[in-house]
Amino acid sequence: MSAAPYRDVHYPLNVFMHILTYEEGSVPALHYGFFDRGDESIREAQESATAMLITRLPAVPARILDAGSGIGSTLARLTVLGYDAEGITPDAQQIEIIRARYADRVRVHCMRFEDMPPSHFDAVVFQESSQYIDSDALFAKARELTSHVIVFDEFAMEPAPLHSYHDFLRAAAGNGFEKVEEVDVTRIAAPTIDYFNDRFDRYRPMLIHDLGIGAAQIDTLIRMGVENRRRYERGAFVYRVLQFRR
Repeated sequence: MSAAPYRDVHYPLNVFMHILTYEEGSVPALHYGFFDRGDESIREAQESATAMLITRLPAVPARILDAGSGIGSTLARLTVLGYDAEGITPDAQQIEIIRARYADRVRVHCMRFEDMPPSHFDAVVFQESSQYIDSDALFAKARELTSHVIVFDEFAMEPAPLHSYHDFLRAAAGNGFEKVEEVDVTRIAAPTIDYFNDRFDRYRPMLIHDLGIGAAQIDTLIRMGVENRRRYERGAFVYRVLQFRR
């Protein structure tokens, strides 16, 4: 195995990807897993999350925009299933990873969601990418592109450096979108945090050597992991599956 397969990826994604590579043999995806039984592997849990997303999509060959494609695993899955799927991400490094993995088998573009040109999609999917876009800007652009928005993401129920759940819903309603589904999957998503919290310190020497990061950066991830898990436990952070239509 390469000594540092993700050395040049932005911190902290390089840490998550490096740990997954050594633990799982590859990086199946970067989104949260849904641990329905509690004893699943991270790969199985991530597949469960994506399967839950797919059940909410319109029938093949609907046109789908994967807004925030990450490393392309969901986009590739949709393409194989027969969807007319396109992906976007503003991260040039992620674009390189997607093209290295899938070549021209998927369609992906390097751009921000807010900069999407006029078009029409049967559904726009945000799998843990809505949190990086201003809520009002997200739904204003979505209004130009679709009548169906699907969101799998974390939200804050109190002031925090994460999207406010209530502000997100207000932005949706203000742009003509009605919430038609809400599923609280906090309990089954939160163990994803535990997966990495259990491994940060164990991989500390390798991460420092292979990725060239400092001990303080690992300490920060450990501290944030502990704090975020506590926020989940007291309900300050939640994970929701949401659908909106207009």
